[in-house]
Amino acid sequence: PIAKHVSSDCFYLGMLRFYFKCGAHPTTDSETSVALNLVTTNSRCITCITCTDIRSPVLVFQCVHRHVICLDCFHLYCVTMLNDRQFIHDPELGYSLPCVDGFAWLPGRLI
Repeated sequence: PIAKHVSSDCFYLGMLRFYFKCGAHPTTDSETSVALNLVTTNSRCITCITCTDIRSPVLVFQCVHRHVICLDCFHLYCVTMLNDRQFIHDPELGYSLPCVDGFAWLPGRLI
């Protein structure tokens, strides 16, 4: 792992650790991985759509409103949706989750 001290204008984030997948792991050209570009620092101090705290880092959904969710709430959202068998199958993305705002039927809502 790579460790780094991180801070922003809003608060001190502490020590973050980054883990990378082994390059020797066999993959195919069609295989995809988690979209880490959706996880970013909360430099604009936007509140989490679920708990309304201002935290960082956050996940930014690709919906029109670009809703923000803290990683703790996102983890709970993923576990809850998995336990309730609510992941959505998309022919291009595979199994995915929509924005937490409840409008899963709108296009472009899956992460």
